[in-house]
Amino acid sequence: MNHNPERREIAIYSREELCGDYFILWIWDDELSKISNPGQFFEIRAHSSLHDAWDSQRIPKLFKPISVYDNSGGRIGFFIKNVGPGTSALARLKAGDTLELIGPLGNGFPIVKGRRVLFLSGGIGYPPLSYLQKELINHNLIFWSHGGASSADVFPCDEVWTVDGSFGKQGMVTEGMADLLLSKKIDLVYSCGPGSMLKQAAQIAAAHGIEHYTSMEAYMACGIGVCHGCAVPVGTDEDWTYLRVCKEGPVFNAADVLWSEL
Repeated sequence: MNHNPERREIAIYSREELCGDYFILWIWDDELSKISNPGQFFEIRAHSSLHDAWDSQRIPKLFKPISVYDNSGGRIGFFIKNVGPGTSALARLKAGDTLELIGPLGNGFPIVKGRRVLFLSGGIGYPPLSYLQKELINHNLIFWSHGGASSADVFPCDEVWTVDGSFGKQGMVTEGMADLLLSKKIDLVYSCGPGSMLKQAAQIAAAHGIEHYTSMEAYMACGIGVCHGCAVPVGTDEDWTYLRVCKEGPVFNAADVLWSEL
């Protein structure tokens, strides 16, 4: 659910190092914790005072959209991969440094109970499903298949695929999806990851007539629906429109997305 988020300044209380280029920044905020839901995200950046100190490093001033990885008892975790100038600035942060953030933003995953669920994630698509799992685990049977480029992109789940074969099964995570739908008697899919993976997952779920909700990734400047830079086509070939990933999304019913235009 969208609301009217304000920009806040919150100190990082802990930083957790993960494998490869991944890390987690933890904050405490009871109010934000109560209104955040799985699949939503925050726009975050290092505090402007730190940007001034880092001026010679040409640190980007734009906020970065980061999904919520964990949220419990006032504690919120942002699971981040250092892949470019924006996230490299976040990677320099440590406990005690201050974040500027706006959120929670967007619409999250529908919470459905009493189903046989498949989680399908790729790369940095892992965090929002981890948060969702905590909300669903007591009410659903869940099987989680995750894919990454290599063993540096592997996180706790039921099945792992890596492109280079360095861990788990070799190939794309969608290669095993059809078999899982049948063998696990799946009747609901949640997915998050690169666009090409989501498109393949949507086609497979549709071919099996299975309900599928997907969290889409997109470049965005504002994060609040003003710039329309993150719009995706939804509808049919004959009747379609654009919806914004940051506002109407990032979670969509995969059957509504016009994948042929992506």
